[in-house]
Amino acid sequence: MFKKMIEKVEKYVKVPPKEGYVKNSSILVTGLMVIGMILYPLTKGYGTIIALAAALIVMVGQKLLIKQAKNDFKDMYYAKEMYLKTKNTEYLDFIMARSKQMINDVKVLSDRAKREIAELQQFAEKYRK
Repeated sequence: MFKKMIEKVEKYVKVPPKEGYVKNSSILVTGLMVIGMILYPLTKGYGTIIALAAALIVMVGQKLLIKQAKNDFKDMYYAKEMYLKTKNTEYLDFIMARSKQMINDVKVLSDRAKREIAELQQFAEKYRK
């Protein structure tokens, strides 16, 4: 019975990859939920509502950051591909500008994302000269 239920849930829940472009926030969310449980008897439930709302904000924020990072990387890899086809240096400028913007704006980039950004920047520098 439980096995069938778990299989149904697995169809709808996508487990994130081990190392994506953004650091995982599950420890923070779990901590906020534990704080909510501790606050429940002390605040008659109001503290729990605040802690769970904060956890929800963290999860939504992470989802938005993941989506934006995926789009940015997709755009940069497309620019790399188009540069190799057309030799238009504006694609290299785009890669440099977008990668610098990502490093400045997204403070929770994973090691994988930082590594890929460094590789894209090296590519752009190599062909820019």
